[in-house]
Amino acid sequence: MRNVLDTVAKVLDHDVSILILGESGVGKDYLAAAIHACSARRDEPFVHIECASIPPDLFETELFGHERGTFTDAQTRKVGKLEAARRGTVYFDEISALTPQLQAKLLRAIQERHFSRLGGTATIPFEARVITSSNTELGELLTSGALRRDLYYRINVVTLELPPLRERGKDVLALAEEFLGPTKFRHFSADARHLIASYTWPGNVRELRNAIERAALLEESDTITAASLPVRDEELVPTAARGSWTLEELESHYIREVLLRTRSNYSRAAEILGINRKTLLEKRKKYGLE
Repeated sequence: MRNVLDTVAKVLDHDVSILILGESGVGKDYLAAAIHACSARRDEPFVHIECASIPPDLFETELFGHERGTFTDAQTRKVGKLEAARRGTVYFDEISALTPQLQAKLLRAIQERHFSRLGGTATIPFEARVITSSNTELGELLTSGALRRDLYYRINVVTLELPPLRERGKDVLALAEEFLGPTKFRHFSADARHLIASYTWPGNVRELRNAIERAALLEESDTITAASLPVRDEELVPTAARGSWTLEELESHYIREVLLRTRSNYSRAAEILGINRKTLLEKRKKYGLE
């Protein structure tokens, strides 16, 4: 993350296109908005375009706008998102969701730095910075033809790759505390902190934020405990397991987490672990788990 932010600082006020890569939920939207907010364009609009949510037949009019009478329902002139961005930032969320035909039209606007509304002849300057993102491996998209190479080279002037939360070490606790900030809670219990740091968070930052918000709603005390965190039992695999842990250390940690999540319901914990209750009690004694 420090490398990512160092790169952002270097290109912040340069008019270059930025491509943000990373798994779903790692915070690509947050980073795009932060780049805009910290740049000289901060007083201009930040226009977020969710490419996957706009039907292909409506994308052109959403992007470029249209003149009155262009088609049956065009009762008035419509200002498109590129025009609305003025000299701000346009963020294309999941650029690979666009069809190749739409990619070609977007590429033309980016290259020529101007466009026209549908049904119009006036040339409108395109002065906004372009930021794009994708959670898909772009190499595969290029090979399959799903992403145009000329568009890829145009948007990929600077690439920022956000690591998944499971690879960000103590960042997870710092983020959890940040999300806890607006609530009435002051801190996490020790078992909650341990669980937050150990869980792999497959949904990344989005999952973490939702988990903290849910816990804050359900917790009755003034401290967030592990019991209120909505972590699925089958995903209690510690991040540290990818390191140099021994098999016994991993087993001990995993059993502890399952007992924690089941509130020491030994029958339920044994069922999740795939062992009988007697074996679980023996392992609990062996590892000194309380």
